[in-house]
Amino acid sequence: MTSVIDALERRDVATVDIPNAFVQMVVAEAEKDYRVIVRLRGRIVEILCEIAPEVYLPYFTVNKKGEKILIVQCLNALYGTMVASLLYYKKFVKSLERHGFKLNPYDPCVANKTVDGSVLTVCFHVDDCKISHKSKKVVDETIEWLRDEYEVIFEDGTGAMKVHRGKVHKYLGMHMDFSHKGEVHLTMPKHLEDIQVTYDAAQAKFNDDFIEVKRRPGSKNQLTSAPIDIFVVNEECKKLPEEQREVFHCLVAKFVFVWKQVKPDIGVAMSFLTKRVKQPDLDLDDWRKLVHLMDYLRADRNRPLILAADKTGILIWYIDAAFAVHANGRSHTGGGLYMKKGFIISQCGGQKLNTRSSTEAEIVGVDDCMTLVLWVHEFLIAQGIAVRQNVILQDNKSSILLEENGKASAGKRM
Repeated sequence: MTSVIDALERRDVATVDIPNAFVQMVVAEAEKDYRVIVRLRGRIVEILCEIAPEVYLPYFTVNKKGEKILIVQCLNALYGTMVASLLYYKKFVKSLERHGFKLNPYDPCVANKTVDGSVLTVCFHVDDCKISHKSKKVVDETIEWLRDEYEVIFEDGTGAMKVHRGKVHKYLGMHMDFSHKGEVHLTMPKHLEDIQVTYDAAQAKFNDDFIEVKRRPGSKNQLTSAPIDIFVVNEECKKLPEEQREVFHCLVAKFVFVWKQVKPDIGVAMSFLTKRVKQPDLDLDDWRKLVHLMDYLRADRNRPLILAADKTGILIWYIDAAFAVHANGRSHTGGGLYMKKGFIISQCGGQKLNTRSSTEAEIVGVDDCMTLVLWVHEFLIAQGIAVRQNVILQDNKSSILLEENGKASAGKRM
């Protein structure tokens, strides 16, 4: 959402990586009531005992597996602990507020400040920040005070704050390209390449166990990410052995990250495959559908997700439901936000209850998306964007009447 606003307003964008964010946090000074206790095991214990034997050697123990165990109290925040994230967040928010920023009440990791009549926005995911403003000078000044407060250069020369300027950025695994007027193009080539490598390695290792998938008639061209029988489940099908199941699970998890970031078009396939990771089928069902998805991404991997908005202030939501398509008789919801080009936010997943008609399924689908519909409206207003209309488009007249009029449009079945 913020990147679409950046493209719409032609803002100058910078991405910043705060160095050693957690190491700078002293737990004892920041929160006297907190005690961070960590259990270390294996090679790290041996390293600590070698570095400072007088400190650690008397305290290590050995478990039943023969691993060395050391229980320590952290004086500084340690990456991976919940307290470390919390302490850093509190410190960073205080820094923003001290410089006049206000947090968006609908997203605690987005802060705004009006400078020279335009909004300066800082989005942050832990220590990765995206800064945007119409003026390059304002962005430079923001980077400077961040550098003054958080950059610590160590004796070996490391610790410098990483700053990237220009039209193309790498942020949270995404390539964000602002070089096209009014648009942001999103891709994830590194992660897609990683998926390809993992898949090829699995095929090579388990080639004898994975029966070659024969395409169904009419499926030669991979027009979509999911085959026509995506929701069909054959419980009698042979299950993948444990080692192959782990590979299947790994691939699906990698796909999920790409799906949520830049590939909303694989949502239907992913919403099914994520439910099959515990006991995936071998050749005829789950694995075949994963192969279908892999072939689709091979052909489509370089196509970016192109997002853009206009200045009309109209939010248009497309929401639809596929009635009773799942094996348990439940329906499937799909929805997305359109402002000029591309689905800026999308939702795709199975419904949580059974419905008795397509009309009822459409109503449940709107309810599934309603939290996003309302949240985006409030979030954009808090970002200073004027929202004139928030419109839902559906293709079921009965559902529309029920949603608008309630019981006045309900019959006995409702």
